[in-house]
Amino acid sequence: MQLPTFFEGPEKKIELVVAPGGPKLRALGEATWHRVVELARAQILSVLRDERCDAYLLSESSLFVYDDHVAMITCGRTRLVEAAEHLVELIGAEHVALLVYERKNEHFPERQPSTFYEDAERLHALVPGRALRFGDAHAHHVHVFHSTRPYEAEANDTTLEILMHGLRPEAAAQFIGIRPPANETIAERTGITKILPGFAIDEHPFTPAGYSMNALRDGVYYTIHVTPEDLGSYVSFETNADLRGEVDAVVARVLDVFRPTSFDVVTFAPAGTEPEEVRPSTFVVRDRVASSFGGYDVDFRHFSMPRDGVRAPVELPL
Repeated sequence: MQLPTFFEGPEKKIELVVAPGGPKLRALGEATWHRVVELARAQILSVLRDERCDAYLLSESSLFVYDDHVAMITCGRTRLVEAAEHLVELIGAEHVALLVYERKNEHFPERQPSTFYEDAERLHALVPGRALRFGDAHAHHVHVFHSTRPYEAEANDTTLEILMHGLRPEAAAQFIGIRPPANETIAERTGITKILPGFAIDEHPFTPAGYSMNALRDGVYYTIHVTPEDLGSYVSFETNADLRGEVDAVVARVLDVFRPTSFDVVTFAPAGTEPEEVRPSTFVVRDRVASSFGGYDVDFRHFSMPRDGVRAPVELPL
């Protein structure tokens, strides 16, 4: 099924760690997080809680709040930098131990309210930092702004991001015109729960198309956001589970559900961690960029399928 609409699936992300002596973020109250989300031009749909984390499902992606750190991901035409500025002002710049702002290359960047460079300049004015690009400017890439204050990541502090483009039609169709099944979750029906079993699930189907979910277990999360429209189909998967030694297997399970034609793998691991090998069948590594900053080793890899023959052009909306 083809949809004439377009939605910008590639996301922006902010992660902020509070230094010792700073405020407890979960104690700031529900109204604080509603305000943060509103500033990004999104809304809170629901929340899933455990003893360590409040996981908010948003109209445009997700927000994860811990006592000492917060991670917020937004898609579409959101203004995440404004939410980030408010957070820094709220807790005090002197209490920011680490600030990382990511922005995936968009399908239609000219439709965004700001560029990465404009966002980075605004954050740099509050917390000194550096701006980096992982990948070529004319190809798949991720921009990162990070604070330059000394920071040491905890031993189990890892993040895995799988950013997928060009879903196969049969995979995309699972998330178009969704009718929630009566006796199981959408995550169960589509095989998502097999990626990392044993998590509590909070999910939301969008009309006419799209799907978001948060999964939570003992403070560990994974989150998935699906934009299945034919023009610019995209899925993001992210988790803070410590998957060292399992990354290749988890990537394979994610690809089996969503069947993209190209994807990026971005990993954050404590400095000095041996890089994980990722060898997905039928895909070729097109680019790899690695760096170390903020107490982390960061690795970016772009994969795509080999193409044969001649393809037709894609018609764009006017």
